[in-house]
Amino acid sequence: MPQVDPWEKAADCERALRITIDPIHRETLSNIREFWIALAQESRFLSEDALAAQIETIGRLHAKLDRDMHA
Repeated sequence: MPQVDPWEKAADCERALRITIDPIHRETLSNIREFWIALAQESRFLSEDALAAQIETIGRLHAKLDRDMHA
């Protein structure tokens, strides 16, 4: 699995927030951004497996939002 940078994913959310006008998508993006930030801050305390599991979980939420926004 390629290494995912939670800070970069949070920045992706921030960029998307700048161009999103739908209030529900904005709130969801804000929440997902906060998940990525929290994970980035806690990542050094997690095992590799725990970190991978968190990345996968948040990544699924993020991908679902992306699909919903482009549907």
